[in-house]
Amino acid sequence: MYSDSPAIVVSVDLGTTYTGVAWMTPKTPIQVISDWPGSGDRGERKVPTTLVYNANGTLSSWGFMCADDELEAGVPGGAKVRREFFKIFMDADTLADAQQQGLTSAPQSVSEAQRFVTDFLRQVYAHVKESIETQIGRRGVGNGWTDLAVEFLFSVPTTWTSQSIVNSFKKVIREAGFGVEGPKHSAQVDLTEAEAAAVATLKTSAVSFGMGSVFLTVDAGGGTTDLALMQVISSNMAVPQMASLHAVNGVGIGATLIDRLFMRVVQQRLEACSDAAAHIPPDLPLRLARSHQFRTVKHKFGERAYMQALFRIPIEGLAYNFSHAGLGIENGRMVFTLQEMQSLFDPQIEGIVNRIMGELEWLRTMGHLHQVQYMVLSGGLGSSAYVRDKVQQRFLVHQHPNASDHVAVIPCNDPQLVVVRGLLLDRQQRWESGGATSVLSTRIARASYGVIVQEIYVPAMHPNEDVRPDPFEPSKKWALNQIQWLIKKGDQVNPNAFLVKSFQIRLAATETARAWNSHIVISHNAPSQLPSSMKQDGAYRLCEVKSNLMGVQQDQLVKVNKRGTCWSRGVTFYICQFDVRVIVAPADLRFELWFGGQKFSGNHEPITVDWDQEGSNVKGM
Repeated sequence: MYSDSPAIVVSVDLGTTYTGVAWMTPKTPIQVISDWPGSGDRGERKVPTTLVYNANGTLSSWGFMCADDELEAGVPGGAKVRREFFKIFMDADTLADAQQQGLTSAPQSVSEAQRFVTDFLRQVYAHVKESIETQIGRRGVGNGWTDLAVEFLFSVPTTWTSQSIVNSFKKVIREAGFGVEGPKHSAQVDLTEAEAAAVATLKTSAVSFGMGSVFLTVDAGGGTTDLALMQVISSNMAVPQMASLHAVNGVGIGATLIDRLFMRVVQQRLEACSDAAAHIPPDLPLRLARSHQFRTVKHKFGERAYMQALFRIPIEGLAYNFSHAGLGIENGRMVFTLQEMQSLFDPQIEGIVNRIMGELEWLRTMGHLHQVQYMVLSGGLGSSAYVRDKVQQRFLVHQHPNASDHVAVIPCNDPQLVVVRGLLLDRQQRWESGGATSVLSTRIARASYGVIVQEIYVPAMHPNEDVRPDPFEPSKKWALNQIQWLIKKGDQVNPNAFLVKSFQIRLAATETARAWNSHIVISHNAPSQLPSSMKQDGAYRLCEVKSNLMGVQQDQLVKVNKRGTCWSRGVTFYICQFDVRVIVAPADLRFELWFGGQKFSGNHEPITVDWDQEGSNVKGM
């Protein structure tokens, strides 16, 4: 067993509308949390990503328990306020778009959205802790799970392409309690939602993927649709592996847009029939969109048994014998035609098809001969039979050279829990293979990352660059603020391998400094157009990495004696050699400090990172 195997691994998929959590140990299979407070005996495997606040700003309820606050929350004049969809508003651009469209339920600011996410995840953490401690027999016994090695894995949408959003999310995770309660607890952002869905597809699908098979996962959830184009490079069922063919990407399409369109249809009917206002319960569009009956129609739409000419949605609080032709109400139920229901789904399907076509076109323009054999749908919207059938029809009627003539659009196994399962299955394969074999063997870098260095000055190579003399060798000069690119956009990245940048710091014999800073930069330019210097456009300072080698003694350094000449005196100086190792995760960067061939750890934090506000806000294309 892999020595770094934790006692418990917990995966969390914070969704726009629903959140899922699962866990496992090295000896037990994946277990999905399904005892959410307020869910009764229904065994719900995901909890609504919803909060209700009191008038004074304190939390009243969360998840399923918000249903008890429904009568007051969200009603004009009510003392309580319902909050939902707050995850997507951690992205400043998404929030700005919502505010511009007049979405009154949107948070006032990104920091307010972060507070909502923190409050929600804090409740999730408390329940998950209680549930797992009960399962392992540690609840109320000693320190519970505090002294165990517990690893929390989180996913992020592929639409989060700036480092600042991920950094904010990591801060929220810790403030909610994940990874901080025990000395051996840790929390990290691991795979993107698209990659996790692809992992679960390869590991659990009923499809027999052969060597070289190409498949496209389309994870369509509540707020975003994430795509990953993968090729199978090992069909060994015990340790299957795949490689990314193209950088994962996403778009803001999800089931919440169906709710908004439905509310618009209802609102338009109300505006056209103002004479009926006195008979209609307040805030009817919102109430109908949240009703159990509409959710059932939305989830089942497309299944043969549920396809009918008319759909009748009961209106809670309206007399059962009330009818109004203009509003389309018959006996207390609002009636919608099949065409009206289709009009809610079709714009989202068109957006998803366009993104799929984008992936196929990328293959064609890059000259790839690969043909996509399977399109695997997951997520709440992706599990819709109507969505699946429409996408299948589209690619059977309008074929593409990079899609097989018989391309199959299939649902993945357990589509609404595909992300939490994928996170755990990838972690499980790593520990079972001694840390060497991830399901995702290589991913595609979505940006270029480099480090600012100084280079030996060559006038022809460094025109107009800042230069400094070498303090130990007067004949040598250094060009400053040069960029050494460690990885370029589009490169294949091995998730199990470090990028290594070696440093050699020259010290005078009397110098005792043991801490130095290095600067990481990011660029979204095409690889052929990357700047070689910070004086050129296109590179942004992403972060400052502070390496602290306090405790390293003088005799551990490399001593250099430069002999003098007739015209100069000899000089003695020391060189401190160390490595900064970087893991380029799907949506994160992680650093380690190495000295003398070993990971350095003194009685202090050996490496710290300060993120640059401007650089970390730069978004990918």
